[in-house]
Amino acid sequence: MQQAAEAVTPRRALGFAGGKEPQGSWRACTQGSRCLLTFCVAVGNSLHCQVEWSRCLAANLSDMLNLESDAMDARRLENAVWRLYQKERSMSDLASLAEDQDDEQDVETLMRKKAQSTIGDKLNFTDVRFDLSERQGDYDDLPTFPLRPNFAGFKNELQPASQCVVFDGCPEDPYHPSNTPIYQTATFVQPSSSEFGPYDYSRSGNPTRTALEKHVAMLEQAAAAFAFASGMAALHTVTRLLKYGDQVIANEDIYGGMHRLLTQDCTHSGIDVKFVDTTDLNALSQAITPKTRLIHLESPSNPRMRITDIRGVCAIAHKHGILVSVDSTMMPPVICKPLTLGVDIVVHSATKFFSGHADCTGGLVCVRHPELAHRVAFLQNAEGTALAPFECFLFLRGIKTMFLRVERAQQNARRVVNFLLRNKHINQVFFPGPGGCDPTSLAIHWSQSKGSGSVISLTTGSVEFSRRLVDACKIFKTTVSFGSVNSLLEMPCTMSHASIPAEKRTLADDLIRISIGIEDPQDLIADLDQAIKVAAGELCSSPHGGFDSQFQDLPIVPHILEAKGHQEDEVSTRAPSALKAMSSPGESDAGAAEEENKELQNTSSFLDVSFSITCAAFAVCALMIAQLRK
Repeated sequence: MQQAAEAVTPRRALGFAGGKEPQGSWRACTQGSRCLLTFCVAVGNSLHCQVEWSRCLAANLSDMLNLESDAMDARRLENAVWRLYQKERSMSDLASLAEDQDDEQDVETLMRKKAQSTIGDKLNFTDVRFDLSERQGDYDDLPTFPLRPNFAGFKNELQPASQCVVFDGCPEDPYHPSNTPIYQTATFVQPSSSEFGPYDYSRSGNPTRTALEKHVAMLEQAAAAFAFASGMAALHTVTRLLKYGDQVIANEDIYGGMHRLLTQDCTHSGIDVKFVDTTDLNALSQAITPKTRLIHLESPSNPRMRITDIRGVCAIAHKHGILVSVDSTMMPPVICKPLTLGVDIVVHSATKFFSGHADCTGGLVCVRHPELAHRVAFLQNAEGTALAPFECFLFLRGIKTMFLRVERAQQNARRVVNFLLRNKHINQVFFPGPGGCDPTSLAIHWSQSKGSGSVISLTTGSVEFSRRLVDACKIFKTTVSFGSVNSLLEMPCTMSHASIPAEKRTLADDLIRISIGIEDPQDLIADLDQAIKVAAGELCSSPHGGFDSQFQDLPIVPHILEAKGHQEDEVSTRAPSALKAMSSPGESDAGAAEEENKELQNTSSFLDVSFSITCAAFAVCALMIAQLRK
C-alpha cells in the first residue's frame, strides 16, 4: 500500500500554553541543497544562540537527507528532536552538539545518535510535539485531532473488498492487537501540567475513534474523516460551516430529516434556504446568488432515486467559490467516492451500510481540504457531537464486511426490480438501474458510481393498496432506515419523510421504499409476491402475520407433565406458558379427570398393602409376647 501524500495538521503542540509559544520557535530555511531548521531562543529582543538542525517538510525529507524513510519518518525525526529539547532544556548542550558536527558527517546519524542516547532506542512517537512558528493563533484555533495521514489523492493498490479488511487501526499499540481495542476512557493522563499529549479528553479525541476516522478517510480518499453520534449530527455540522446571511441550496426531494433541519433550524439562525431541482443544471445555475455558500444534494435522491450530475454541479459551484456537499448514504464508498468527482464534503449516515446490522447509530463527515478538516474538527469538539468509543468499534467491525454485504444486496435488488417491473399491480419502479430510470440519468449514474445500490422505491396507484402491501409482508420488516442485512420497507410520507409538510412534499402518497438485504432472493420475491396478492384481494393473509420466531405450532422441549400439590406449583412457576400451550381446555379437563382416577387407584392400592403389613406386624408381636409368658 502506498504512503499517503501528506500529513494533516496535527491536533496539539506540546509546550503550547495559553495561546503563547514556548521559549523557542522552529522555522524552516534552506541553505544550498540542504533543508535546515533554525532553533532560536529569544529573551526580550536579543538572540542568544542559534543552532542548525537538519529538518525538512514531511514530503521532501527522504530526498534532502538521502533517508530511506518516508514522510512519516520525517515526523518521527522531528518528534525525537523536540523531545530532546524538552528533556535537556540546555542550549549549551545543543550548541556543543552543533560545534562537534563535522560537515562531512551524516547529519541524520548525529541527530539519531543524540536522540537515542536521550530517550532510548525506541522512540515513543505517540507523544508528538509540533511546530508552532507558522501558526499565530489562540488555543481554539488548533485542530482537535491527532496526527493522521491525508488520504486525498491516495491511490490504494488493493481492491475494494480488501480495502475494507486490510487496515491496522492501532499500529503504535505495543501489544499489536489484531483488532482495534475499545479505549473506553473519558480522560488521558498528560505529560505535565503545561503540555498536552495526543489525547486528553474523549470528546476531543479517542484512539478508537481515530482508527475509525482514518479507515473511513482511506476508503473515501479524504483529507480527513470525522465520526459523529448520528447522521443528523453529521449533517448539522455541515450546516454549521455557514454563518448568518449565507445561503444554502438543496435538492428539492431531500431526506426528510435534512429538510426539517434546514427549514426549522437553519432558517432560525439567519441562513437562507432554497430548494432546487439539482438534476437540472440550468435551474441550479440560475438559483445561485452572491450569498450562496453551499450546495447540498443527494444522488440518488432519497427516496425518488433521482440522479444528479455531481461533476456538473461541482463545476458550476466552484466557478462561484461555492462548496458542494453530498449525502452519499445510499452510495457507500465501495460504490461511489464523490470526493474524487470534485465534491468538497461527503456525509454518511453510518447507521446504514457502514454498520450493516442496524445495531448502532452514527454519522460521518469526510472532507477534501485540510482547511475544512480543521473547522469540522473544531465543531466536533466544541459541540460535543463525536461518536463514542464502543460505537466506533462496532462500525470498525461493520466495515470489514461492507463490501460483501453491499455486493450481495445489490445482486438481490436487481432480481427484485425485475420481478416488480413485470408485476401488473406495480405502477412505477424507481431504481438507478435498467428499467428504474431514464437512459440519460442511468448513464450519468454509471459514470460516477460502480453500482446501483440496494434501495428501491415503487408506487401502486393507491395509498390503501400500498398500506395493505406493506402490512402483509412477512420477511420485510416495516421500519425506517436502510442498508441493513435484513430487508426493510416503509411508506416515506408517513414515516421517514413525515416531517415534511404535505404541501411541500415532492413524494407520492402511495410511494413505498424498500431496502434489500442479504437474504435469499427467492424468499424475498416470494414474500413480495404474496403481499401484493393479499393487497389485491387475491390471497388471504396469514394468521400468524410473519416470521416472528415464536414457533407456537411446534411441540415444547422438554415435555413437562402436570402434577398435583407442591410439584404442580413448582412446575407452574417455572413454565406457566409451556403448560398452557401443551393442551386445549377440553383436553386439559379430560386429562385432569383421568389423572385423578389414577391417583385414587394408586391410593387405594397403597392403603390395602399398608393394612396387610400392619396386620402381619400385630400377629408377630402377639406370638413374641406369648413366647415370653411361657
